[in-house]
Amino acid sequence: MTITDDYNIDEETISKIGLRLSNEHINAQIAPTARIFEYPHLEKVFIMESDLYGNTMPKDSCFLAFYGHHGLIGKPLKIETLKNADVKDIKNMVESNEEG
Repeated sequence: MTITDDYNIDEETISKIGLRLSNEHINAQIAPTARIFEYPHLEKVFIMESDLYGNTMPKDSCFLAFYGHHGLIGKPLKIETLKNADVKDIKNMVESNEEG
């Protein structure tokens, strides 16, 4: 995979958080240039560069995706919020939104 400047999530953020490129097939439209990462230490939680409909996320933002009671759901997230969040913070975001 070629790394370009078009990505919302930079290499420093990926390394700091420990994001891993995902090979898992998820039930969502993905923008052609968007990447999907697995969030470390939380099963079935993803950080995406597009939303579930294939829309590229705006600059300095990403999409937190996870499985709720009715399938894959998620919410937009600022990159800065992602950088400053720990596993507990992300887990709380998931748990407070998984009813969808």
